[in-house]
Amino acid sequence: MTVELSPPQLMPTWMAVTAVVILLLAVAGLLWSFLSHRVRDGFISDIPMAPGERRRWMRLVERAAKEYDAGQIDLRVLHLELASALRGFGSERSGEDLTTATVTEIMDMSASTESEDIETRLKRARTASQPLDTDPLGHVGELLAIWEQPSFDRDSDAAAAQAIEHAREVVSRW
Repeated sequence: MTVELSPPQLMPTWMAVTAVVILLLAVAGLLWSFLSHRVRDGFISDIPMAPGERRRWMRLVERAAKEYDAGQIDLRVLHLELASALRGFGSERSGEDLTTATVTEIMDMSASTESEDIETRLKRARTASQPLDTDPLGHVGELLAIWEQPSFDRDSDAAAAQAIEHAREVVSRW
């Protein structure tokens, strides 16, 4: 008795095409997931803020500016008031408690793309007397570092005006 074997049957073309499409979709989904939700050490989220909340922080900045203009506080106290306002504002925007964080810790939390180490970045910002980081949290960290410097500037009114303008910019743009 002889048994005839039939030739092997090939898989239908539609099945091969479907398998390739599903595989490509799975790879694309994984890539999108990794690239759009990058997890980096120290990466801080950017929590949306209602306009009323933003105005509350701006009022703190404006109150400090008015007190300085009225001669009620000096440049050092102005810097402390502005730093307190930006730390609170940054805490609400980032979801991290910045009120007790050091400048270095804040810079470490920022999602800056700078390749330099934190101390070099802070030194450049202090030398320029203005923040250079494009990341909002890094920008705040550099401002705090600049304001930590002794407030013995020859032109304290100019330093105060610059500090107030930087604080207004952070609260209004971030």
